[in-house]
Amino acid sequence: MNDFQRKILDGAYDLHIHFGPDVMPRKATEDEMAARFREAGMKGFAIKSHFTPTVERAQLFNSRNPDLHAVGGIVLNSSVGGLNPMAVELAGRLGGKIVWFPTLDAAHDRPRLKENIPMFVEMQTKLEERKMMRSAISILDEEGKLKREVFCILELIRDYNMAVATGHISVREGLALVRAAHESGIRKIIVTHADWKATNYSVDEQAEAIANGAMIEHCFMTPSIPYEEIAAQMRQLGPEHFFLSTDLGAPRVPGGKNNGFMMSGEAPYADEGLAAFVQIMHDNGFSDEELRRMVTENPAVIAED
Repeated sequence: MNDFQRKILDGAYDLHIHFGPDVMPRKATEDEMAARFREAGMKGFAIKSHFTPTVERAQLFNSRNPDLHAVGGIVLNSSVGGLNPMAVELAGRLGGKIVWFPTLDAAHDRPRLKENIPMFVEMQTKLEERKMMRSAISILDEEGKLKREVFCILELIRDYNMAVATGHISVREGLALVRAAHESGIRKIIVTHADWKATNYSVDEQAEAIANGAMIEHCFMTPSIPYEEIAAQMRQLGPEHFFLSTDLGAPRVPGGKNNGFMMSGEAPYADEGLAAFVQIMHDNGFSDEELRRMVTENPAVIAED
């Protein structure tokens, strides 16, 4: 990490990291990452799991590491009951900060994952083949309207001042969710990795989400479009509406266009990935002040408020 990267990352958050132990191989535990974040001068991170709530993990980490700040949350996949208001209520009571809508269980993305990254949904496929469950989740009903459970969940997110994130649901679902969240009075709304193959929002779609109060997340590991195109979109819409994260945590990246990742091979640690990301955005014309807003100020609204 060079001096410029270290300066930009001073006090930064990465709100999208996957840690071990997990049912998938992971590159590091939270405590292993703590030493790297201290060395980089970073402030904290969100602990994301596709399968289990992470609120208690974040609390335990913070009790051991008072100089850093971990954020926990919940992903509404089948392992927590899908669109389950009780799971959201418990996450809120425990101090959770982010509620991600379905990711690996999103009905929109399941066919692609089964074909191209089957290890991501191996457990769900196993139970489906044994006729034990059907895990694919849509947030829309048969008439194409948001399900009742979605509005119940949004009410709880608002009550506990958590952030709602779109996960891997389709752009159509995501924009409907963003509108409903905004109308519900939720102040923290995230469009999750808006440049991934499964969740690729056009500039106009990002602008619509921003108009409804959303911040747009771009992750270092997941773009299916060139970084230069991401930079151009952010410049067009204004960097004040974006934050940068990594979505790192896997030991290796399953590269290939069908998989939805441009990079492949051994994955960096999250601090290395975020440092590389800010360097790329700097090389594409973003100022120090703009970059610090996207890695410190904007994420802090979600992590600390």
